[in-house]
Amino acid sequence: MVSNRVLPASVVTSSTMHLDHSVYPELPLPPETLLSAAEKADYMQRICAAFDFGVFPEPGDWDRFAGWQAIFDAFPLPHSPAYHTFRAWFGWPAVPRGTCGLTPPWVIQDRREGRTDPCEQAV
Repeated sequence: MVSNRVLPASVVTSSTMHLDHSVYPELPLPPETLLSAAEKADYMQRICAAFDFGVFPEPGDWDRFAGWQAIFDAFPLPHSPAYHTFRAWFGWPAVPRGTCGLTPPWVIQDRREGRTDPCEQAV
């Protein structure tokens, strides 16, 4: 879900873009431009979701996202490894990370058998 946050005009305005239309499978006519911050945040989320599942972003997306720090800051995706990868790649400040919500099988087995891992906090 994307909110309508106020961002500088330089972040919101845009000319024609070469967008990856494969991330819009539900739309018969994907957008050709992203004019609002909400549209850019939606595109960022779609690219990050694809990247999270192993679809590497096109070079144009890396170039585009290099100028979108305000979008990344205003619309964080704490559970997306791709989101944090983009932030690290561009040298932007790190933000709190989420988890996917899944417990690794070895943790479940350790709990079941009463084992603790003294090094777990170091990982």
